[in-house]
Amino acid sequence: MARAEKRRKTTATDIIPDDLLIYEVLVHLPAKSLALCRCVCRSWRTGIAGAAFTRRHLELSHKRPPSVLLIPRQIDYDDDQATSGYISFYRLSLPPGPVHGDTQPDCLFERACHAGEGITWLISPSHCDGLVAIATRTDRVVVCNPVTREFLVLPDASHNAQLDHCEMVVPPVALGFDRWRNRYIVARCFYRTYGNISFDVGHEVFTLGGDDSCRSWEPTQDPPHAVGGTERPICTRQAIYWHSDVPKPQLMRFGLQHRKFDVVPCPPPGWDSNIEVTELDGKLCYVRATAEASFQVWLADETPELQWSLRYRVDLLNPEPRVHYVLNPIAIDGDDALVAIGADTVCRYDVKGQGVEVLDMRSNMRYRSQYMCPGRNYELYAVPYIESLVTLIRACTGDTN
Repeated sequence: MARAEKRRKTTATDIIPDDLLIYEVLVHLPAKSLALCRCVCRSWRTGIAGAAFTRRHLELSHKRPPSVLLIPRQIDYDDDQATSGYISFYRLSLPPGPVHGDTQPDCLFERACHAGEGITWLISPSHCDGLVAIATRTDRVVVCNPVTREFLVLPDASHNAQLDHCEMVVPPVALGFDRWRNRYIVARCFYRTYGNISFDVGHEVFTLGGDDSCRSWEPTQDPPHAVGGTERPICTRQAIYWHSDVPKPQLMRFGLQHRKFDVVPCPPPGWDSNIEVTELDGKLCYVRATAEASFQVWLADETPELQWSLRYRVDLLNPEPRVHYVLNPIAIDGDDALVAIGADTVCRYDVKGQGVEVLDMRSNMRYRSQYMCPGRNYELYAVPYIESLVTLIRACTGDTN
């Protein structure tokens, strides 16, 4: 009887070594489940908090089905610098198969802003490895990890003179990982002077998780040309790409290794600086409309000269006449489909079957919030998203212990 009782008390943690259980089993769990696992025992809590676990969890997150981060912002059309006292982040998971109209987003994080910390309702979000950078209508930039619920207001950046001359414009920021320095960085362009004839443009970066000497914006080499107004920069594992339209449409590359600018070959004919170059599957992506409902998707290999090649063709079935369609892919869903986002919709395009399934993010969804007032107008911002355990305190993927 004593032996039987002892067998009954034996648990999985007594049979499976902690290292194997943590790095081969727990690492596959979503962040919400891991939050509960931290409370099981000290060894689990220590293992989940480690840099190696964070790195492996991030690698697996990149392989999961795509999702979208939604940021609804209540608006004031009479004041483009009006601020809101809170911000909310919602995740919309997109599992394989049809997009159902009853799909609802999960609220990851809501935060009431402290006094003097209000965020303008006009924002420009960017995402990298679970971190989100929020550019505002001021020189303030905010960085957040909705999963770990960390929220960091960066020191004031250099004043952007463009904000004094342009209304309803939020100059975007870039968020990416500098693998040469093993740190995440936020980058922004700004105008020292701004006018119709002359301008003086600068560029600066902020290192996340750095030492005390890296707690401010660092000036870099100035861009060779003026940057576009609202086109989002794209950050790959090697560089940040900025749009420019002076003296002609072109792409400027800011290399992360040497932190120098150069001008790279533009996408195929038909591209101009008002058409965003995006990121798809880790590559630069350009979508060329060949007709009202037909598109070509081009991707670039990051050779020194950027080699563009045609990868997908999308023809919409039964398009409505005289409707201007926009294709903005954010993820490759299997071998035959692209997931794209628009102002208020998520679409899955069947590349081979020439089909499309649409989910309306505004009409079919409910954003449950303790701060949002029902019936108020709001702007919906959407960016591709993966969850991660990267912390803003460390903000690197290497071991810092």
